[in-house]
Amino acid sequence: MMRRTLLQLAGLLVPALAQAREAVWLRIRNDSPQPFEHVWLGLPRQGTDVDLGPVPPGQTSRWHAFPAAPPHYRKARVQLAARQLVHVNDTAYPHGHTALAPGRYTFAYRIEGGALQLTVVKEAPESTD
Repeated sequence: MMRRTLLQLAGLLVPALAQAREAVWLRIRNDSPQPFEHVWLGLPRQGTDVDLGPVPPGQTSRWHAFPAAPPHYRKARVQLAARQLVHVNDTAYPHGHTALAPGRYTFAYRIEGGALQLTVVKEAPESTD
């Protein structure tokens, strides 16, 4: 009985660990002087959108794993004090790629000319802070 339970747990954990390694891990950094009162990233229609909460100037949100397909992480919404900005990041990936390879990335947003501007920073695989 105990052995069967352990095997069932292993059967659940192994695919979950493999999926986590194949995920795109993202966080948002606020490189603007304005507070981001709320940040959302993801694809609501697919159920992969995530509420990352407030991100003060110079601060970074927590990490979140997304499926390694661009529709799941291509759209960000940032709530400012008086308005909401939306950014679709189709052309912001490193080296002109149309998608991110599995790994960890920081989406560093700044506001220029009233619009969000994105810099994608590839992080070390073991980065957790």
